[in-house]
Amino acid sequence: MKWTELKVRTKAALVAGAMAAAVAVPAAVGIGTGTAHAAYPVVSVQAGAAARNAPTTANSFVGWVLNVTDSGGASLGRQVAYVRCYADGGWANGNYASNRWFKVYVYESLHKWPHAQWLYVHSSYVTNQKAVGRC
Repeated sequence: MKWTELKVRTKAALVAGAMAAAVAVPAAVGIGTGTAHAAYPVVSVQAGAAARNAPTTANSFVGWVLNVTDSGGASLGRQVAYVRCYADGGWANGNYASNRWFKVYVYESLHKWPHAQWLYVHSSYVTNQKAVGRC
């Protein structure tokens, strides 16, 4: 085999190997250890807000939003979280009255860090709100 032919084959093998490795690496990494994806917009959720498994105040409470970062450290009174969608549900009075709820990926007081999950939080506790679709 000639040197130039070996060089071309080696280069092709390296490119193919790099392509296979790139495909094997996940395109998005979630906050914490859960299954959220970086493709979702990021918002701030006020620490102490009620996190719920449904967009209502009736029998849906899971826990309080924790004052932690995605590495478990103390935050500044808020939690940075992914937001998936919104739902219009039960009316609630938080920082303002509304029936809008956001489904956010948060750490809450029942499951604690590092077990974030998708839960609903009243819109008045979500700042830096992003345009997302309906749940």
